Amino acid sequence: MLTAKQLLIKQTAEAFRGRPDMPLMAPLEGITQAEASWRPEETTPNIEQIVRHLAWAKSRFCQQGFRTPMVLIDKSINDEGDSADLPWEFPCGAAWGCTSAAGISQAIKLLEQAHGVLTGCLESCTEESLEKPIPTNHGKSAANFFCVMLMHDLYHAGQIRTRRTVYRAAARRSGNAT
Repeated sequence: MLTAKQLLIKQTAEAFRGRPDMPLMAPLEGITQAEASWRPEETTPNIEQIVRHLAWAKSRFCQQGFRTPMVLIDKSINDEGDSADLPWEFPCGAAWGCTSAAGISQAIKLLEQAHGVLTGCLESCTEESLEKPIPTNHGKSAANFFCVMLMHDLYHAGQIRTRRTVYRAAARRSGNAT
């Protein structure tokens, strides 16, 4: 039988890069910059911004809860992840690294680095420390934090998959299918 820590490690890995159809990295496979930059309307974040949000959240919340350094220091966003260049309703961190790590391929690299930090934080926990609170959002316990983060990955994986599907349908209708 798996311990709580072993189960969290397994589920975190599967939510990020598990089966070919469900985890976060699956809908990012082979993504083009055109797909990543497209949005159904101006008030909707694009895929690249969602990827940046995910990377920022992992890096920022690990910084808060485990005192790890941010994967990237970006002075263009504030401590809450907001940018003056984006509407306030866009997710925190949506502009993180836009200048120094431009484009979807660099955003995905940031996400992979931030996920490595998250995984390292989880692996550093003992069974006992997983039960204790951490000073971050969703830090009722470290275990709760890691559960929320893997659910966060899966939630946004669905958004990314849906945006790519809608993009492709719009491209087919307009005769610009890729």
